[in-house]
Order: sequence, then structure tokens, then C-alpha cells
Amino acid sequence: MTPILLKAVKNEENYKKRVSRTEIFLGKDELEWKQSQDIIASSTIGIAGCGGIGGAMALRLARFGVKKLKLADPDSFDWSNLNRQYGASIDTIGRNKAEVVGDLVFNLAKDVEIEIYPDGITTDNAESFVDGCDLVLDQLDFYVINEKFALHKAFRNCDKTKLILACSVVGWAAHLYKFEKNSMPIEKWYRIDGNETLPELTEKLATLWAPKLPHFPSYEKMLGWMLEKDTVPIFAGTPPLAEGILIQRVILALIDKEYPPYAKWLPPIPQMYVYDAATLTGEIVTADGNYKNREELKIMWQHYIDE
Repeated sequence: MTPILLKAVKNEENYKKRVSRTEIFLGKDELEWKQSQDIIASSTIGIAGCGGIGGAMALRLARFGVKKLKLADPDSFDWSNLNRQYGASIDTIGRNKAEVVGDLVFNLAKDVEIEIYPDGITTDNAESFVDGCDLVLDQLDFYVINEKFALHKAFRNCDKTKLILACSVVGWAAHLYKFEKNSMPIEKWYRIDGNETLPELTEKLATLWAPKLPHFPSYEKMLGWMLEKDTVPIFAGTPPLAEGILIQRVILALIDKEYPPYAKWLPPIPQMYVYDAATLTGEIVTADGNYKNREELKIMWQHYIDE
């Protein structure tokens, strides 16, 4: 399917008004503020996956003043999405997520160009999607393998695209991570040989995607739930947390200020930043296929009934 294009209506006076309260945080002085906002305005961001985090990021980036977004998602809203996803309502159930989010974001100010891929990311369109993007957000489900690999390959082949950033959620925790051109590629990180059974594949990817387990429920209960439902459980309060963490890094990366003295550098995969709102802890961990707190949680679970 040919991408759907929503063409922006330029209004520089209104644009300056709506981004004016952000600019002061974009550098050390007026010159840097203007330069940074100009970079944001001229950037193109691709969002692969318009669910609980990707859809909200589209709106947040438009609020920041990004003037071109590419949105891709093949799925339609259903009742289970109403607990967290931007654009999900009784009126949009059954409608394509990328189209709904694209329309809503466009109507914010009508000065952002939106290119919509309602077929989602495919092995055929990944290069077209990434082409022209300064940065890509990979918010595809972690178990969507071929499409993810195609997206990342296109990123590595596109000179313009700086980074792939992503944020995933489990329980009360958000996991923030990125891929750079010369960092470990996702194919090596995932280490899929094609011979895994579904339970083995689910467990392998879960240890990478969420290397720190929530305190409750137990690991066995959560894995069993995923295998039974063929999806992942999501606590409705965590996608907004993920959005808040992710948007900061996107802006810092765009304006090339993700290093001291402006910020602390986020190392790429296999490392990631994990923030748990329940325990009020945040740390850099290495996602190497091993849960970082499983022994600690075994002791904890012994003192509570989790049946």
C-alpha cells in the first residue's frame, strides 16, 4: 500500500509561539536555543509501532516542534488497548493505529507533515520508511523478528539516520536502549538460530528485552501468562513513564547534547537503562540473556503467597 501523506500547512508565527516555552532548555544561550530548535524543526523521525509508547511519542514530538513524522503500524485498536494507548477509544476500535494517531497528531497544529504506513514495517518497505529519517524509534513488539531485522538493516544502510532508540515496559519498570551504527546489531543481540520452540524463543527474548524482573508476579506466572495469551502483560501506568524517559533522549540525540555537560551518555545495546517506579531505582544494566535479580526475587517470593 502506498503511504498516506498528510501535508503540513506552514504558519511560522504560530509555530514560534507553541515551541517558545521549550527553547530555553536547549542549550547554554540564545544562539544555541535557536540552533537547537531549528534542528528539531528540520528533523524527520520514524516511529515503527504506534502503540502505548509509539503513539504517545508521535504527539510529544509534534509538541516539541518536529515538522515531519513517519508512522508505521499494521494493527487496529482493540478493547485491550484502551488501558494505555493514545488514540484508542470506543470510536476507534477496529481502525488502523497509524492512521488514527497520524490524524490526531496532524490536527494538533496542522504544521507537521505525517507520512503513514498502515501496512506497518515490512521486509519490502523498511528501506523506504527509514529513508530520510534523522532518528528512528523501534516500538515494534520484541517478538516481531523479520520486520525488526529489516528495520535495523535499513537503519545501518542509511547514512542520515543517527540512531535507533527504543523503550519497553514490564511491570512498573521502563527499559531504555539504543542502537548506534557501530554498536552490537540486533541480529547478534537476539542470537536466534531458528530452532527454538515458542517457549524457548519467548524466554530468550524476554531476558534481553527486560533483564530485571518485577517483584510480582513470579517469573513463572508471568512467562506462563505470555505463553497462554500469546501477548505480553502491560501495567497501564508504565507506558507514560517510558514516553517521558524516551522523549528526553530523542531530543538530546537530535541536538547532539546527549553527552556531558548536558547529559549522561546512554551506552548502546547490550547495555540499557532501567528505571523501576515501584522501587524508585534506576541503573545501567547489561542485557546479556540473564535476569539480573532472579535470585534476589526467589528469596522475596518465598515470603509471599503468589498462587
